[in-house]
Amino acid sequence: MYHLRSIGLVVCLVSSSAQAADKVPLPKPADGWKIERAAQAPDILFPTAIVAATDGTLYIGQDPMDMPGPPTQPIDSIVSFKDGKVKLFADKLWSVMGLEWVQNTLYVVHAPYLSALRDTDGDGKADSRVDLMTGLGPKLPGFNGINDHVPSGIRLGVDGYLYIAVGDKGIPKGVGKDGATIQLFGGGVIRIRPDGTGLEVVSTGERNPLSVALSANDDIFTYGNDDDSKKWPNSLTHHIVGGHYGYPYEFLLTPNRALPIVAGQIGGSGAQGLCYNEDGLPASYRGNLFFCDWGLSTVFRYNVEQAGGTFRLKEKTPFVTKGDLTDFRPFSLAVSADGAGLWLVDWAFNSWLADGPQTGRLYHLTYEGPDRPDKSPRPQGDDPTTRLAALDHPALSVRLESQRSLARLGSSQVAPLTTRLKQSEPGLGRLHALWALDAIDTPEARDAIAAVLTDDQAELRLQAARHAGIRRDRNLLTGLSSLLRDRDPAVRREAAIALGKLGDPSAGPALMAALGDSDNVAAWAIRHAIRTLMTWNEEALVQALLDDRRRDDALKLTDEAWALPVVQALVKALTATESSTIRSRIVVTLGGLYRQYTPWTGQWFGTNPLAGQLPQKTVDWDRKAMANVLRGLALGLEDRDPAVRAQAIVAFRTIGSETAPYLRSRLMTETDEPNLKGLIEALGVLGDVHASTNLALIAQDPKRPEPVRASALDALGRLGGAQVLRARLSFVYDPKAPASLIARALPELGREGVLPANDVAAFLENPTAEIRQAALLSFNPKRKLPAEVKQSVIDRLTDKAPEVRITAITVLARLNIREAIPRLLTVANEDAYRDYATMALAAMPDAQALPLYLSAIQNRNPELRRAGESALLVIRDQVAGDLTKQLQSGKLSGPAALALERVLARFQPIVDWRVIGPFPRTTAQVFVSETAIDFARSHTGAEGRTIAWTPRKTDALTGRVTLDDLKEGAGDRGGFGYDTNGSPNLCAFAYAEVASDRDRPALLLVGSSGPITLTVNERVVHHESSQAGRPYAPDSDLVRVDLKKGQNRFLVVTRQGIGVWSFSVRVSEPSSISLAARPEENSPEKLQAFALSHDGDSKKGESLFFDTKGIGCVKCHAAGGQGTANAGPDLTGLALKYDKAEIIRSVLEPSNRLATGYQPVLLSMQDGKVLTGLVRSESETEIELVDAEAQVSRIPKNQIEERRVSDVSLMPKGLADTLSPVEFADLISFLQSLKSAPASPAAP
Repeated sequence: MYHLRSIGLVVCLVSSSAQAADKVPLPKPADGWKIERAAQAPDILFPTAIVAATDGTLYIGQDPMDMPGPPTQPIDSIVSFKDGKVKLFADKLWSVMGLEWVQNTLYVVHAPYLSALRDTDGDGKADSRVDLMTGLGPKLPGFNGINDHVPSGIRLGVDGYLYIAVGDKGIPKGVGKDGATIQLFGGGVIRIRPDGTGLEVVSTGERNPLSVALSANDDIFTYGNDDDSKKWPNSLTHHIVGGHYGYPYEFLLTPNRALPIVAGQIGGSGAQGLCYNEDGLPASYRGNLFFCDWGLSTVFRYNVEQAGGTFRLKEKTPFVTKGDLTDFRPFSLAVSADGAGLWLVDWAFNSWLADGPQTGRLYHLTYEGPDRPDKSPRPQGDDPTTRLAALDHPALSVRLESQRSLARLGSSQVAPLTTRLKQSEPGLGRLHALWALDAIDTPEARDAIAAVLTDDQAELRLQAARHAGIRRDRNLLTGLSSLLRDRDPAVRREAAIALGKLGDPSAGPALMAALGDSDNVAAWAIRHAIRTLMTWNEEALVQALLDDRRRDDALKLTDEAWALPVVQALVKALTATESSTIRSRIVVTLGGLYRQYTPWTGQWFGTNPLAGQLPQKTVDWDRKAMANVLRGLALGLEDRDPAVRAQAIVAFRTIGSETAPYLRSRLMTETDEPNLKGLIEALGVLGDVHASTNLALIAQDPKRPEPVRASALDALGRLGGAQVLRARLSFVYDPKAPASLIARALPELGREGVLPANDVAAFLENPTAEIRQAALLSFNPKRKLPAEVKQSVIDRLTDKAPEVRITAITVLARLNIREAIPRLLTVANEDAYRDYATMALAAMPDAQALPLYLSAIQNRNPELRRAGESALLVIRDQVAGDLTKQLQSGKLSGPAALALERVLARFQPIVDWRVIGPFPRTTAQVFVSETAIDFARSHTGAEGRTIAWTPRKTDALTGRVTLDDLKEGAGDRGGFGYDTNGSPNLCAFAYAEVASDRDRPALLLVGSSGPITLTVNERVVHHESSQAGRPYAPDSDLVRVDLKKGQNRFLVVTRQGIGVWSFSVRVSEPSSISLAARPEENSPEKLQAFALSHDGDSKKGESLFFDTKGIGCVKCHAAGGQGTANAGPDLTGLALKYDKAEIIRSVLEPSNRLATGYQPVLLSMQDGKVLTGLVRSESETEIELVDAEAQVSRIPKNQIEERRVSDVSLMPKGLADTLSPVEFADLISFLQSLKSAPASPAAP
């Protein structure tokens, strides 16, 4: 009957809707389930967290802060929902993201507060608010324009704690009711007692978990979402106390410093969920996890099982999908009060920050399968006998209620609870008896719990250990130490955690003895306990480092453990162990201990931390310890094994210039060639001028291996001073010097301007082609060349060596020697040199080369196509008639036709704009769909300031609008919304109107320094999402639009990006030339569809890949053992990691997944320029940058204003534009054939 009444309630609710139930579009539930809509906007608005009280009342968080806003004012609320009626329960709250109901109290997570709300007078509205925690997140969590990545879901555990999931904005300083403080860098889980005491961090290293789900045994699970780098996944994580899961850095760079997640996937956006522990559903649902995925429009069901000290995923299935809805965005779940169904909150909007739409839905899910169980009777009242029996009730909610009821009765219940605890079956009641005794917390209660530390049931031993840690009961140290040898890894894990929490250093020996646990999670807990206790016994550490069983764990333990005894133990072990492999690892560990990380300032690292500056070790600590680190590294530098010495060299180089004397002392005695090269390179990078004499001797020593001499030359090139210069000059003029080394030294000397042009020209006559080629590269483009020198360069076009001829062609363009144009036109007639000559002629545009430029825009090489188009733009007025005939002939198609259209079009910049800003970087698209903007209305911008529309004039030639003045601000609220590591921090809107005398197609040229969205007449026509920014150029993007007769409304949404905050829009003038439609056959969508459905010819694909005159993949990538290029990752083994769909995507969207180590950097310079490329090397004073054309530049660090990792690949855009669908399928087939694992480097 009870179940039927529940269905009746839902039917009643649905019937009150404006639509009949059979016409309501609904999500699709799993088989056996029924879903009905219970409420929707405007009855509930912007719903977030949800919880069901024991009387069936639902409490629903409402979050207008993150829809119409503003996101920095407490305008959120909570409504109650019962019998189809919605009533305001509480308002004036910050962003409501977590709700939990315990004993007539509603606990609310609304960062930066955790509050307890109560309705004391029974009128259905909260009249009591107690803030249990302040500083729950940043001071102003919505500083970036949205309350995301903040503390969210909350659940009460069996142990009496409230567990809270925390997003990766972290907690700079959280304060509990009892004054306890915590700091949490990044995301994780914290816990606090319901009275606001006992605040502590549980775990760290998560990204953005929106809720915490607790099993019936208090196993902690979260489900987060992936980051913008697409390297951290939507993560299902099992958390342990003291666990660290690696976000934002270690999971990728040093995974040994993190625990693994249970499961994850790239894509989607994890939201809130729960663990089902009630009795209203079949037993197969018990212990299952249910999590909403907002991004994938799906609620997923997870079945996990114990795996040692953690869990593994057994099965993942869709539980609710979007069905007939297009805007289904599941956000949170709650178990209905009777345990027989679920409530589901639907955000019902495909984004955040909606300024206008009123959204939100509430659904009820009911199980109707044939195996639906009968419900167990629920106890009423607080009779202790009844409640004691109810500790074994199948529903967790009943067990918890009974546990709390017995605990409230106090010491009178110790005896019956002790008796129940001793009874071996059923196990459920024993667990709750234990925690009821824990809550009573008398000596007798503690003794009863201590007795089950040796119980036959592993779960009881585990829970008793957990109790001991929470209560910090030092009397149980011996028993806990014994459990470190328990047969169950989870028990060993909890015993170690408890010992760490006791705060008793005498636990150290037992923990040290337990190092080397076979279970990864238990081993982690043991190491964490030792670190927590700071029980650093030098001799015990040495013994562990020398013990075969414990050595690996001991090395992990000492990694980044900044303590003097740790350093001293490592140095002792270094001299005591016979294993060169262990000595190498010790040296690496010592190197990492020289300095500490800069303390966290409380600033957020943004949504893509890998795109920013990684944490640096810059802080000195104990001077004696630092000196011991150097002593240990010095021992490593003199080690008998070259592999150990190699690690010492790397460590010294990483530490910095103060270690140069150590490296210098080894320079003339090192016998291993790779190590000698490493020493030389390190001294060059560290700028050690005191090493210049010996470096010169090495460079000039004919007995030294040539690679070593080459390294010495390179190092000398990094050092200043007259002595160094003399050594380098004498070397290049030494007739006995090897040709390869002269060729290596010449270009650098030439670019520095220390070699007169005539002297360089003399080397053009050298009999060795390598030196002639190097001489060509040694002319300084900034210096004017005498006529005779120019002629000498031109004459190399007929050099007998093909490589010299190619270099000469390239250098003529770089030096802008236009006298060479006639000769270059002749050279272009030779097939072997045509492309090189075309590139050179494109750099010096001349109408005589028109046929070459027209051929270039039809070439498969995207670089050549761009060069041809650029040249045509310069000579357009001279050859306009010829170009028009070419376009109208119909002979050109695809990218060539598009390029010619762009060349012939004449563009006018939009110069009159209205601008408003700055807004926080994440802000509502408040003007995007408005046909008439009220320019007199003011708005709330970043830092809560009042901002208004202002007129803005632009550069008359390019239309460049600069907005750097909008960056200025107080910066006192969350750093002006600034993400220091890679996310553009501010947003602005710009509006202009463009008149047209007719309906016509038009081209737009768009440039920006960062992400930009452009709408024309309220339709989005362009979106560029380079989150880290990009070098501003006025013609970065070509956009096709249709203008209407009359005024056309242009709206720009621009984010700051990098460098001078800029954007520009230029519009093509009316023309008699009709704009050709883009050919559909070669569109990315068509190529993708064809390749997915067709198998190509891998041999033909291989030819395409290695064709240097075509798409030229081999110019940047090696594959299958062929090719030597390293500008991009070696693709050998690609198909072992990615399926066909992902390979296709990586070719068509190269920036979507950048390989680690191949992410370009963006450097904003003091002169306003923005440079981009790959970092080849870096010292304390400069960066060597390799650009897309493989040119190397040395950039002084003191000229860099800002540095970011780019999210835009150096791989050229439009690489596949000239491929037919069949050819594209062939290329994909070849990439799919790369299934052999790449060769591993030799072990040291």
